[in-house]
Amino acid sequence: MKALLILLCCTYVNAQTLCDSLSYSVSDSSVLTVVGVNISLDSLSFRWGVCDNTTCYSASGDTAYFPLVSPFDTVKVCYDISPQWTCSDCNYVILIEGSWQVVSIVTHVNEIHSSPVSGKIYDLLGRELKRIPTNNMYIRNGVLYK
Repeated sequence: MKALLILLCCTYVNAQTLCDSLSYSVSDSSVLTVVGVNISLDSLSFRWGVCDNTTCYSASGDTAYFPLVSPFDTVKVCYDISPQWTCSDCNYVILIEGSWQVVSIVTHVNEIHSSPVSGKIYDLLGRELKRIPTNNMYIRNGVLYK
């Protein structure tokens, strides 16, 4: 009896929901093409929402094509299968060397250039000082001195 109870408990904890069985992929093409992936036994239809910087487009079905999406924008791709179930997901895609790629939230990185050394002295409020203070912290060439 204890073994049956443990088996039922573990089976219940490891059970997946329908939403865990859904994902999508982006086809290797210059036209944004999304393909819904359903590894569950349930029959369903994906509803798609795709937005660039100026316009949003919608489609339904397992595969959807979005030829009017701007290839110069970071595009938000979302799917939804409600009202049957409440499952949805969104990601960003960008066009890289002729094919759309899923990216993380970070879409760009700015390079930081170090400023030239000036030798000026500042207090902790950013006010420029004429001389090095005694018994107070100060900043010189980006370094904090105590």
